[in-house]
Amino acid sequence: MLRWLLIVFLIAHGLVPVAIWTRKYDPEKAAFDASHSWLIGNQRVLAQVLAFTAAALLVLAGIALWAHGGWWRPTAVVGLSVSTVLLLPYFNPWDPDGINTGEVLAGEPSSGQAMVTGDADPDGIGWAPLRG
Repeated sequence: MLRWLLIVFLIAHGLVPVAIWTRKYDPEKAAFDASHSWLIGNQRVLAQVLAFTAAALLVLAGIALWAHGGWWRPTAVVGLSVSTVLLLPYFNPWDPDGINTGEVLAGEPSSGQAMVTGDADPDGIGWAPLRG
């Protein structure tokens, strides 16, 4: 059972980057441009090369595990490493509702409106949840 879950994880983890980085950015449909790196700017081709490389390696690792190939582990490690290299420069804290991800991770979240108005804790509850 665990083997099948790992096979599904490897193949799915390989296909997700392809789904993210093959689509052209449309501001009407997406909250952020996945091909824009905070570190190196707009590098769509680099992102796609890394995404397809990670996908090929991870899907191959999943198939190798399914076929009882002994080389699935190093292939998975390299594929997951490429996926991590893709994630690091292209990470976007995806902020569609004004939630500052850095503040959430630090345990001090506030609403986007509170950040704009400077009223970070209007209710005195420790943080300002999103208002509808």
